[in-house]
Amino acid sequence: MINKIIEKLKDKEQLKELFWYGISGVTTTIVNIGVYYLLQKAGLGYNIANLIAIVTAKLYAFVTNKILVFRTHTPSFKEFFVEFFKFFIARGFTGIVDFVGVWFMVSVCGIDQMISKYFIQVIVIILNYVFGKKFVFVKKEEETE
Repeated sequence: MINKIIEKLKDKEQLKELFWYGISGVTTTIVNIGVYYLLQKAGLGYNIANLIAIVTAKLYAFVTNKILVFRTHTPSFKEFFVEFFKFFIARGFTGIVDFVGVWFMVSVCGIDQMISKYFIQVIVIILNYVFGKKFVFVKKEEETE
């Protein structure tokens, strides 16, 4: 009986995590696309606008993922730095996927810039969740109990 209750609580925690990841992902995507759109309208080329949008969105995502989604506790600066560094590496990789993906779809395939950006964001969101959960925001045993 107690094991079933614990399993249901775990499922609720996973659902809560996915819910907040969805909120974080949507708002991060809005930041990414919004910054990209505004910078393009301001006259920047799509590559520079995309790079600035990616960096801005990655910083926003770290805060929302740490606080709302995975709720990890880093009691020391060293632990915080290690977590941020792992996030930087993981999001750096997905940033490259984002940047190269948009470039490839626009320059090589001739697809509209905004359509390319939207499509690549779906791939990036999925990769970011997997990396965040399995590599970056890994809770210690005492945090999960």
